[in-house]
Amino acid sequence: MLLAFLLIVSLPQGFSTTVKKQFRKSIKINFMITTKVETFFDSIRDKDIESYNNYWAELKPQTEVAAFKRYLFAFMSVHTTWKNNCKGYNAIKQFNKWTLEKGEQLQLWNYDSDALFKRIEETRVGMQNNRTNYIGLFNDTFWDSPSEFVARNSDEGWGEWRDRLAKKILGLGKAKASFAVEMLYPMEAKVVCMDTHLFQVYGLNQTKDAKKYETIEADWIERSEKRGLAPYMARCLYWDKNQNRKNSRYWSKVLEA
Repeated sequence: MLLAFLLIVSLPQGFSTTVKKQFRKSIKINFMITTKVETFFDSIRDKDIESYNNYWAELKPQTEVAAFKRYLFAFMSVHTTWKNNCKGYNAIKQFNKWTLEKGEQLQLWNYDSDALFKRIEETRVGMQNNRTNYIGLFNDTFWDSPSEFVARNSDEGWGEWRDRLAKKILGLGKAKASFAVEMLYPMEAKVVCMDTHLFQVYGLNQTKDAKKYETIEADWIERSEKRGLAPYMARCLYWDKNQNRKNSRYWSKVLEA
């Protein structure tokens, strides 16, 4: 960042104001502020890595039902706080309460939209109409072919799988599809839920700088690997530290068996 500043201020006086503005814009577009990111990774302690690894390795889902629930958690994380995320998830995680028995299944969908809507609405987490539609549709899609959503193809990279999921699952998008993959494979996933908080730590705006998603994601993954921990573990450490918490259990306990 200092180099960019020096380049800007050292432009010869003969340059027009327009040229200087274009130069500043070019620097802003092509330069990521990584000072905060570097400071964070330098602050990670070995004992924290060990603690997070041990905890999250135990939370890795081992069944299709557990994997399905990770997606439910991701759906409930959209545009809400972590507290509401947990509250909403707890309301729908017993999905047998809002799915239909085989004899009751309809031709187009296999979930009770009224029951699901009521459970979401009662939590007051918001977006109950969209959440009901998106989760209901995903319920049908997932159980029609669970393997598509539980593991990537043998010839498929992590990013390719995430992108395929984001296109196939209505209502999640790239960031939340990444979150689901992170929870499915906490120690292995090479994708990152680059949410608004991580965009900000890079000095970027998630809306205006959306095209930089994969650039900062790759940077986060590279830094994680150099520090010797999974990208998701680094993200959990960063998030928990920002919440002044010593571990993830204040929110992740809802995922425990």
